[in-house]
Amino acid sequence: MAIVPDDTGYVAPGSNSVRITGSWFVYSDCADLGGVDCSMVTSPDAGSFPNDGGVMCTSGTTSTASGAWGAGIALELDDGPPQMPFDTVDAGITGFCFVLSGPTIPSTSVRVAFPTEDNNDDAYFKAVYTAGAHTVLFSQIAQGSWVTTATPFQPTAVTLIQFQIPSSPTAPIPWDFCVSGLTAVVQ
Repeated sequence: MAIVPDDTGYVAPGSNSVRITGSWFVYSDCADLGGVDCSMVTSPDAGSFPNDGGVMCTSGTTSTASGAWGAGIALELDDGPPQMPFDTVDAGITGFCFVLSGPTIPSTSVRVAFPTEDNNDDAYFKAVYTAGAHTVLFSQIAQGSWVTTATPFQPTAVTLIQFQIPSSPTAPIPWDFCVSGLTAVVQ
């Protein structure tokens, strides 16, 4: 089932059969770092996500500062209001398909992550390294190797799908890519 936002990045109620409703948005480590030496998102601007037919593009450069973790773009799955956890099991969703394109796919990967109501910082993800069509199934995702206390994935409480650009302490990581054709994989 295709998940297509309007021209501001909002996926309206009733616009898809899996009941995803929410906004695309940009995020970065700037909030955690107090706006100093943080990852810089050059597009899109915060607060709106202009797009052409659901092609969601972003660009910027990560920071190498201590505490920097990167940046990304994300889609809320049930923004309510207020934002609520989304039950992917009830919706029959087992993963997502999308096309990654653009001149600069980050060398550190794009992490396709699925934060849950109780696990935002150590969310389950799958790393994608190349342009092209990709399918990320929940059966393929895992927590990062740095996680010291593993928690089970909660498919009944997913809050977002994130396209995250991880930072590197050795060099800034530039990115300039688009996500298009986002589709829910349904049982």
